[in-house]
Amino acid sequence: MKASIKSSIVACAVSAALAAPAVQATNGYFLIGIGAKNRSMGGAGIAYGQDGLAAATNPASMGMLDTNRIDAGIELFNPQRDSTLNAAAMGGGTSSEDSGATLFAIPNFGGAMKLGDMTVGLTMTGAGGMNTRYNSNIYANAFGPAIPNFAAALSVATPTFPNTGTLGVNLAQMIIAPSVSTEVADGHTLGASLLLGYQTFRAYGLGLFQGLSTNPMNVTNVGNDDAFGAGVKVGWTGKITDDLTLGAVASSKIYMQEFDKYKGLFADNGDFDIPASFGLGLSYQISDSTAVALDVTRILYSDVDSIANPGPTAAEFFGALTSVLTTGGYAGAGALGGSDGWGFGWDDITVVKLGISHQYNKDWTFRAGINHGENPISDKENLFNIIAPGVVETHLTLGATYALDDYSELSFGYMRALREDQSYAYSADLGAPFGVLGYTAEIGMDQHALEISYGMKF
Repeated sequence: MKASIKSSIVACAVSAALAAPAVQATNGYFLIGIGAKNRSMGGAGIAYGQDGLAAATNPASMGMLDTNRIDAGIELFNPQRDSTLNAAAMGGGTSSEDSGATLFAIPNFGGAMKLGDMTVGLTMTGAGGMNTRYNSNIYANAFGPAIPNFAAALSVATPTFPNTGTLGVNLAQMIIAPSVSTEVADGHTLGASLLLGYQTFRAYGLGLFQGLSTNPMNVTNVGNDDAFGAGVKVGWTGKITDDLTLGAVASSKIYMQEFDKYKGLFADNGDFDIPASFGLGLSYQISDSTAVALDVTRILYSDVDSIANPGPTAAEFFGALTSVLTTGGYAGAGALGGSDGWGFGWDDITVVKLGISHQYNKDWTFRAGINHGENPISDKENLFNIIAPGVVETHLTLGATYALDDYSELSFGYMRALREDQSYAYSADLGAPFGVLGYTAEIGMDQHALEISYGMKF
């Protein structure tokens, strides 16, 4: 009977993980943590493994588990995103929209089995992603009315821009990670994971930017494109005293196939790798029933050109627009899809995660945490980040586990990402016949999330 239950859990988790998207996450576009227990502690877990998903944070932390186990969960994620683009100063319009698609189900699955001094495991988790869907096209509504005036001033015909309906993108990433850890000395464990990455992407409503691309037909409205890739993660945990454990982890970049359908949108002909990261952590057992954990991690967005390349300044944007109107296209510096193609301008970020776990009695364990990650988007990069407004910084978390019996448990978690907004006024002196022109872009976000998971020991 138990074997049948285990098989059903595994089958359901695998099917869900392969089918469901990962959406706009919170530390930039990475999830703050993996699993209800880890996320309820703000994502702190490099030196504090708690369940079968521990290897997704640090493969060495699997060695901290005292039993074999399987965990499967689902997060209901509710991001609230909105943007405003005001181009009235250049003869355009103003468009302010809330993004639709505000509820997502994100599954996770993990298992770990002890084999003497060695522990082997498998996790299937969302890595992160970007998602927006504006029912009214912000770019077209704001810039569209100004195009005829530009064309008239340049004495050229007004072009027709295609695909200016619904505006949005969806980037979903998943990582399957077979992992192994082994105790190399008393209290010291090394671990490694093979990171098998999958991602899918689509964009729509970006017709106004097709003329700015090296491959105009591969910018928008060409459906979903998939990519696969691989990387590695290595980690260590060490028991320094009976109460203090330290940990370290490093994940390589996951080298992905290019998005061929969007080679005119992303830099380097559609290249979109998953960024590398590394971190340090500690856990301290305050008492037999209470522990605290602290992680500091660094996410290297700057190593992926399509994410890190800056977007256009006002002068660059107006110069490219002039080229499109007068010559039918643009192939200068920053042209979308090129090696230096304009991107989202994201910076590397440092994330601090702090959590506490308290076992109240044999049935209940309670957790709380805070996660603060730097905003990777400077306000001067707001224009392109209308479709990827990952600006939230502070996340508050709560959670609990209820033991159903000696072999099974239910865990719950809640996350609140506090509201962040930012605005930037772009301007440039174009000289005759335009003079000083500009526009203002504003982006904002806050989030809620609820998670439930089932864990089974065996």
